[in-house]
Amino acid sequence: MTVLLKWFGKKDDTTQQIEDLGFEISECSEVCESCTAKFPKSLKFEESEPMWQSTKPYGLHILVSTGKTDWKHDAVDGSGTIKHTVAKWASNKKSPLGTIKVNVSSLGSDDFFTDDDYINEKKTDLLVLPHFLNIKGISIDQVDSVLDELHQLLVDEAPIEKITSELPLVSPDPNLSYVFLCSHTTRDKRCGVTAPIMKKEMDNYLRDLDLYRDFGDKTPGGVTVQFINHIGGHKFAANVIIYLKSLGKNIWLGLCKPNNVKPIVDQCIVGDGKVWPDKVRMVQKFNPIEW
Repeated sequence: MTVLLKWFGKKDDTTQQIEDLGFEISECSEVCESCTAKFPKSLKFEESEPMWQSTKPYGLHILVSTGKTDWKHDAVDGSGTIKHTVAKWASNKKSPLGTIKVNVSSLGSDDFFTDDDYINEKKTDLLVLPHFLNIKGISIDQVDSVLDELHQLLVDEAPIEKITSELPLVSPDPNLSYVFLCSHTTRDKRCGVTAPIMKKEMDNYLRDLDLYRDFGDKTPGGVTVQFINHIGGHKFAANVIIYLKSLGKNIWLGLCKPNNVKPIVDQCIVGDGKVWPDKVRMVQKFNPIEW
């Protein structure tokens, strides 16, 4: 059907809706024919259900650093922990920006091994997207005040100079893109198996392009690939979430395989957010970030 629609110059509803949201459809193949990495044959995925709009748009995404790649079933559970405090703040916040999503991530630093407050989950680092802002060393008793003030500054579209002068813990993130892969094995084995394979392939190709950024590398203009907890839609593993700073684009892809990695990097990241309708779960646009 897709071939016939293209042949006669017509667009299906999903393609039209994606384009209406400001995203270009890639004319390149989503498959790298020369790529040989594969998932284990024992893994089964849901390839018959439609993915488009299988997740809902949101306004703010806060990633809580943990330095881990798997978490308990409810990753933000745990009264008295920094991750629980951040999640509670987000759930109570009525924001004109939209829903505030909170995930834990594999992002980390030496502090998670040397600082007791980090180790005991009383302090952490946060990444605030799509605004590409880092909050370094925020403690439990600072969560409400810092996030309340930052939220208001973001609503007011304050310049980065005002944000960093009023909130010393906050700094602009130098990356041009972040990519997140669900690795939450405790929730679904498929994510725990597919995410490391996808990350290895993506990191290798990003190295070839001189875009790879790893732990501690703050060289501007790179791409960092990290793991996060449950995002819904495990049956669509591997799930890939992409943020593009200068374009303000957010892309959710599903049913991604290792042979999709190079096209994803070339088209979705380097190619300014081009997508394939049959791989898209959701797309949304925010204000481009210039810092």
